[in-house]
Amino acid sequence: MKISELSQESRDLVDATSISYPDTTLLRRINSSIELLVSKIIQNCKNYPYDDENFGNIAQGTITLEEGVSKYTITDRFLDILEMKVKNTDGYFSIVKPVTQNEDSNIVETEEAQTGFPTKYRILGRTFFLRQAPGASYVTLTAGLKFSYTRTSYQITAADLASGTLIPGIATPWHITIAKMVALPYAKQYKKDRVRQLERDIRDEIYGKEGLIVFYANRQKDTNNKIVTKLITNFR
Repeated sequence: MKISELSQESRDLVDATSISYPDTTLLRRINSSIELLVSKIIQNCKNYPYDDENFGNIAQGTITLEEGVSKYTITDRFLDILEMKVKNTDGYFSIVKPVTQNEDSNIVETEEAQTGFPTKYRILGRTFFLRQAPGASYVTLTAGLKFSYTRTSYQITAADLASGTLIPGIATPWHITIAKMVALPYAKQYKKDRVRQLERDIRDEIYGKEGLIVFYANRQKDTNNKIVTKLITNFR
């Protein structure tokens, strides 16, 4: 469902028009509805992380390291770090593991003066600390750290709404759910007789046996299907 179709569906559900339900309000509620659904998707993805393809890039970033410096700040907006890797002097990446709660996490005071190949990191907000601090004889400094992360939904703009061609970044069966979520606040104010049905539909479409959460929780990574030959003993 294109954003133009979703917008029209939202209005149709409550007999609204572009005058009674203006684009500015509609857009705000579309974004908040998608963001809420994406938060539920991220919490329930078991096999591989969700990402909104409307961003147009991969949820990865790199940082140039500095000799003997353990503290760095990630400028990208993210919800969680999925993986962090450091490149050695031969150009190969190795995984840097997060410090666990049972470990000594005071990396700054105890490890910053020590240089070597980082094997651990601790993150606070958008700032992280490496243990050990990178040394040029151990790591490639330029773009030497690579990280992947989860992020929230793409924020649809007024220009996107005007062009009408953008497609929300969740599975298509639940685009109608977005429209119902956008229609609901309007219904609560102007079409109270439709509130209960909208709420029931939204709940079932998200939490039901064939709902959004079940779908994303059970998606599988690509697998190679093997062709297996079977001996037929009763062939005539």
